[in-house]
Amino acid sequence: RMRWFHMIIIMIESSSISSYQSTKLLPHYVGSSVMNSILDGYDRRVAPSPPNGPVLIHMTIVLGILTELRENQQVASIVMSHVQRWKDPGLAWNPDKFNGTRQIIMPVSSIWVPKMFIYNSMETKQMLPDEKFDARINYLGEVKVNNPEYVTVICRLNIDLFPFDTQFCAIAFASPLLNVGEMDVNVTDPPRDSYFTGNAEWEVVNVSTRRMTFLEDGEYRVEVHYIMTVTRRPVYYITVIVVPTFLISALSILGIFSPGTNDGPRNEKVSLGLGSLLAMTVLLDIVAGAMPKSNSIPLLGYYIVAEIIVCALAVAVSMGLLSASRAKIQEERMPSEWLYAFLFLETKRKIKFPEKVYSCNPPLIRVESIKGDDEVWERRESLKIAGVNSIVNQLMEIEKSQRVKREQIERSKWKAKMEYQWNRIFSRLDHFLLLSFQLINLATLLAFLRYSFHPIPSLPSDFSV
Repeated sequence: RMRWFHMIIIMIESSSISSYQSTKLLPHYVGSSVMNSILDGYDRRVAPSPPNGPVLIHMTIVLGILTELRENQQVASIVMSHVQRWKDPGLAWNPDKFNGTRQIIMPVSSIWVPKMFIYNSMETKQMLPDEKFDARINYLGEVKVNNPEYVTVICRLNIDLFPFDTQFCAIAFASPLLNVGEMDVNVTDPPRDSYFTGNAEWEVVNVSTRRMTFLEDGEYRVEVHYIMTVTRRPVYYITVIVVPTFLISALSILGIFSPGTNDGPRNEKVSLGLGSLLAMTVLLDIVAGAMPKSNSIPLLGYYIVAEIIVCALAVAVSMGLLSASRAKIQEERMPSEWLYAFLFLETKRKIKFPEKVYSCNPPLIRVESIKGDDEVWERRESLKIAGVNSIVNQLMEIEKSQRVKREQIERSKWKAKMEYQWNRIFSRLDHFLLLSFQLINLATLLAFLRYSFHPIPSLPSDFSV
C-alpha cells in the first residue's frame, strides 16, 4: 500500500510540473499560433475591403533629422520615421482562443501594406531590410508600421532674406494607383514626444502636416505632405562675411577722408579705396558661389553691393576733392568769407596778394647848378664823369636782382599761406565727409541686421512642392 501511495504522489507531482511548464511555455508559442491562424487563407497581395468604405490610413511623422541642405542644387537630405496605422479585418482574431493574446509582432512582408511613394524624392533608402521590418497587429486587425527612411527631396528655396531666411521643405507622399474610393489617408500633426532637429547651419523650428487630393486620369488620389520649417543659423555668415565687409568699408572711409595734405597722400587714399572695392568684390563672389542661380539677389548680396557703392562714392568724392584742391591752389585765390562761415572755421585776417614792384626809368642824379640853390635833375647820360656809367649799371643790376628775389620770397610766403588756408578748408571737408560716410556705413549695417529680428514666417497658403 505504501508503495502505491508513493507512486500516486509522484504522478501527481509530475503532472503538476508538466502543467506548469506548458503554461509557462505557452506565451513563447502563442504568437506563432496566432500568426499561423490569421495568415491561413490570407493573401497579402489583395488590399483590405472594410465594410464601411475605403481603407483608412492614419499617418504622422515622429522623427525628422535634417542632415544637409544644398542651396545650389536645392535639395534636402532628411532622416525620417513616420507611422502608418490602418485596419485590416483579415488580420483579426479572438483573444480567448489564444490564451488572451491581444497583439503580436510579425514581419511586414507577410501582410498587405499601403503603397505610397515620395514623389518629390531624388533618392529614398529604407533603413531597415525586409527581414527586420516588422508590424504590430492587435486582435481587432489594427496594424501599426513604423517606416524609418533616408530621403533626399527637392526643396525649393527662397533666398531673398539670406542669411536670415526661413525655408519650407516638404516630403510629399502619394498613392501611385489607389484612388480615394479605395484608400483614404488621414494625416495628423506630430505627437509632443516627437524628435526633430537640424544640423550646424539649419534649425528645425516646426513640422506640420497637410492632406491634399489631386486629379489624375479622371480619379482623385490622396497626397500627404510632411512640411519641415527650417531657419538658418546666421552666425557663420555674419562672422565671416558681414563683419569683415563692415570693417573693410569703415577702415577704407577712415583712410580716404583722414585729414592730411591734398596732393601725394590723397593719391594714396584713392588707391586704398580701390583696394577695398576689390576685397568686397571677392566677398560678393563668395556669396554668389554659395547661392542658387535665380532672378533674385539675396539680402547679403544687397548689403555687399551697398557697401561697394558707399566705398565707390567715397573714392569718387575723394578724387573730386583732389581735383578741386589743385584747381583752387593754381588759381592763387584765397577762400571766400562765406566758405569759412559755412564750414564753421575761424576767419583769418585778410592776406593781400603781394604787389609787383615795377622798374621805370633809370634813376636820376641830383646836382646843384652854379646859378642858384634850385635843384636841377638831369639824366645820367648827360654826365660826362668817367666810370660813373659802369658803376650805375652794376648798381642797377644788383637792385633788380634783389627786387626779383624779394618778390619771389613774398610770393612763396603768400602761396604757402594760401595753401594753408585751402588745406584748412579741405581738412574740415574731410572731417565732415568722414562722419557722413561712416554714418551711412553704420546705417547700412543696421538696415541689414534688422531682418534678424523678424519673426519666423508661417507656412504660405500658396505653398507647393
